[in-house]
Amino acid sequence: MSMIEKIRNRQGLLIVMIGFGMLGFLVPYDAVMALIGQGGNRDVGEVNGHEISGLEYQSELQERRRLGFNGDQLSEEVWNDLTTGIILSDDFDALGLTVSDLEFQELLFGSGYSPYMNRAFYSNAENKQFWQQNFGAMLNTPQGKSDFMSYKALISEKRIREKYDNLVNAGIYTNSLEGQADYLQANRKVTFQYALKSFASIPDSDVDVSDSDVKSFYRAHKSDVEYKEKDGRNVTYARIAVKASAEDATTIESELSSLKTIWASSTESDSQFVATVNEAPFQLTTLKRSDVETDVNEAAFFDSKEGDIMGPYLKNQTYRLARIAGFSSEPDSVSCRHILLQAKNSSDATEMDALMARADSLKRAIRRGAKFEDLVDQFSDDPGSKSTGGFYDFFTRGRMVKPFENYCFDNKPGSIGAVKTQFGVHLIEVMDRTELKDRVSVAMIDRALVASSETSRSAYSAASEFAISSNSKESFTQAAGDAGYPTNFAKDIRRQATSISGLRNARELVTWAFNATEGEVSNPILVDDTYVVAFLDQVSKEGIPPFEHVEKVMRTGAIREAKGELFQDQMSTGTLSEIAASIGTNVLTATDMALKFPTIKGAGALPEPQVVGTAFAIPIGNMSQPIVGANGIWVVAPTSIREAAEKSDFLSEQSSGLARARGAATLRISNAMLEAAQLEDNRGVN
Repeated sequence: MSMIEKIRNRQGLLIVMIGFGMLGFLVPYDAVMALIGQGGNRDVGEVNGHEISGLEYQSELQERRRLGFNGDQLSEEVWNDLTTGIILSDDFDALGLTVSDLEFQELLFGSGYSPYMNRAFYSNAENKQFWQQNFGAMLNTPQGKSDFMSYKALISEKRIREKYDNLVNAGIYTNSLEGQADYLQANRKVTFQYALKSFASIPDSDVDVSDSDVKSFYRAHKSDVEYKEKDGRNVTYARIAVKASAEDATTIESELSSLKTIWASSTESDSQFVATVNEAPFQLTTLKRSDVETDVNEAAFFDSKEGDIMGPYLKNQTYRLARIAGFSSEPDSVSCRHILLQAKNSSDATEMDALMARADSLKRAIRRGAKFEDLVDQFSDDPGSKSTGGFYDFFTRGRMVKPFENYCFDNKPGSIGAVKTQFGVHLIEVMDRTELKDRVSVAMIDRALVASSETSRSAYSAASEFAISSNSKESFTQAAGDAGYPTNFAKDIRRQATSISGLRNARELVTWAFNATEGEVSNPILVDDTYVVAFLDQVSKEGIPPFEHVEKVMRTGAIREAKGELFQDQMSTGTLSEIAASIGTNVLTATDMALKFPTIKGAGALPEPQVVGTAFAIPIGNMSQPIVGANGIWVVAPTSIREAAEKSDFLSEQSSGLARARGAATLRISNAMLEAAQLEDNRGVN
């Protein structure tokens, strides 16, 4: 009895435990852990001693999404803005970098230029008109004003960073001496004869290289720049696809077939019925005949009659039912001009009626001969189009608010009328339109062809079993091959990477790699609708590489060094022809070689700066000692040097050098500052 009483007293805890048990059964383990681990109090990173909380990061991310930003890289953009902002905020203040209200207005409605504004809002004239109208209209409502201030804060933040980057780039300079050196390296040419014994032509068996020789080569060269190691990771990963099964497809088709029968006999309107069974809000889809000519299912819409239900059919991994709602002809785009009579409160019927009456009087004035553009200048409250006489060039459906758009598309050029929107009353004149095209409007019920919960759980279970069974690189590779899981190798992954070879959105995998130990196998990580299980092959640290990390390349270097020593003595005496004969080759000629471009055609893929430099350095008619180069052992004999044409102005070379120096300079500087600030990114760590 006492045990039952204890259970009763703790029934709340029991329910919670049962809930977690059911959640673990229904949702993959990694999703449950992510859910538990994403608490707002948990720090997701640290930079320059400043801790970044999960709440701070997620709040900013959600705010960007609320403002309409999305895409695979949004989370990284927000993260970079947060971290670089922390590092550079003191510099911004010290430099006095701000964005005044006047400058902000100029960016939105004037001729002020911002790369971010052009990329995010004003990518073309149509987008610029659309957003200028939106920005102007936001100030009409309390919520709109709040949104406007959020956009202002973001745009100002981006503009300050642009100013900082401009200052950095302005400080990068190339002088005339650098331009002259670049010109001479490209235009001073040497022609020389040579004998070459390529490394590829010497069998490795001709030289005896022991393990101690390789270690000696390592000790001599481990500090060379070309072997210097950076902080990075090498991983091998297997992909376990999460995709819909044949059973999933059959289930979806069966569901839609049943809905088709119910829809055909339903007394509800299409909007009511579709809204009931669809996850997305109801809206008619309009298709042009020219757009569906190659789609046998949707082309058949134009041979049907109103009320017919087509499908289910599969398009772009989505099963569809479509009911024909009507047929029409409409242009692809229209142009217009308008006068906006702005409302203080568009829900106030009295105010809106007064504005309609005012619009009617303006319409009568136009009929009596008043110039539309003059009335725009006097009366329009739309800052986005006032400077163009109220004109909006050709735009497609979806770019304007519905009443405005409908009037423009439903009326002929020359028509003038007034419509009400949330912004106020618009007096519109339709200016022009493109050719009319046949269209069909359909009500659609969609079901994406995605893996069911059961299929997803099966994929996760398979990935988990694979991860558990793979306790070494050999077992990992063997198990992946046996299961048919494709594998990839990603080398030199950097801490800031958001994608790796074969995976676009790999942030969580990268974070795991930088928190795991060498030889560790990850739990399944969901990346791009695929479960990824990774094996951490190598952990690289900044500085001199451990021998085992570079043993292979050091052995190659030791073998080449031994081959060079073997043939240096043989190629050190005799004429060039005699040397060539002794190594089984002919005397060849390299014509017009420049220091700037030292790759010798037909002599190997690697550049040979030492060889070309030697040809410039020794007198004409003389012959060099053997040179151990990148592609083999060389002996060269210059025959002529063609000096560069006399020139006193090296402005073009300076400009090219400046462009190279400035290219991605600010990104390199930011990355260096983040590294110096010991950035820790723990977003993917639970």
